Amino acid sequence: MTKHTSDNLRIKRKYLVWRKDSKGLSDASVDKSAAAVSLYEAFLNGKDFRSFHSERARSFKRHLSSLQNQRNCSKLSPSSANGILREISAFMNWLADQPGYKSKITRSDIAYLSPDRKSEAARRSTCWKPHPSPAQACKVLASMPTDTVLQRRDRAFVAFLFLTGSREGAAITIRLGHVDLVYACVHFDGRSVNTKFGKTFTTAFFPMPAPCEQILRDWITELREFHQFSDSDPLFPKTRVGVGPQRKFAALGIDREPWSSASSAAKIFKQAFVDASQPPFSPHRVRDTLAELAKDHCRTPEDYKAWS
Repeated sequence: MTKHTSDNLRIKRKYLVWRKDSKGLSDASVDKSAAAVSLYEAFLNGKDFRSFHSERARSFKRHLSSLQNQRNCSKLSPSSANGILREISAFMNWLADQPGYKSKITRSDIAYLSPDRKSEAARRSTCWKPHPSPAQACKVLASMPTDTVLQRRDRAFVAFLFLTGSREGAAITIRLGHVDLVYACVHFDGRSVNTKFGKTFTTAFFPMPAPCEQILRDWITELREFHQFSDSDPLFPKTRVGVGPQRKFAALGIDREPWSSASSAAKIFKQAFVDASQPPFSPHRVRDTLAELAKDHCRTPEDYKAWS
């Protein structure tokens, strides 16, 4: 390992620790910063971070425009490219205050990492995005199988997202005690639920057409009466895996622990639409569905504000 590479690794680790412990960012945000800095480090090809200057910043911006999205092999979107530039700019601004780097990095050179106005406007634009309609959501729920407890759990999870507009990361950490069926609402407690920025709030069920609410009520009844779940148990427990009848690992039911990652929940949501011959919508599009539903229930600006 060359001296330049070791210096880069040490200062990068110091920056990430500073982001987490000083700024209080989540692990996901720190990972995003680490990925952006690693991308810039690969672009340097072994050069020291101290060698930063305006021409290198411009060259890195051109490099980003030539990169491809690894999932669909298309060009990086303006939001992705600008997000990387913002992360590198924040890193360089921090470096400019560190001993040994102050005399090498100037803030006027860091300004060259700013995205152009056109791509920034494209990133901030709010164009219409394809999303399921309320009727499509009900059709998918009606077509989902209910033979096993795992299938009933998956159907209840999809119904819960449409009833609350919750992010999948928050939904998988909800406990039974957070759902109030009497008042038809959910208490998102930021101390135990993985909400954005750890916020605590209460969300009433949105008036989705039948059978959304009844599916969730039936699932909660099954958990409490048949599986003997309590208020502290997860609303959507993870799959219990063990040795099945064929002496192979198989899904044997539900556990008393929540999902550890939201990726499995997102796959279930998308697969439910695919199985119903619908486009593989992302869970993030649920809020667009609820915005469309607002047109049938809101009449004044105050109504829309309360709905949001």
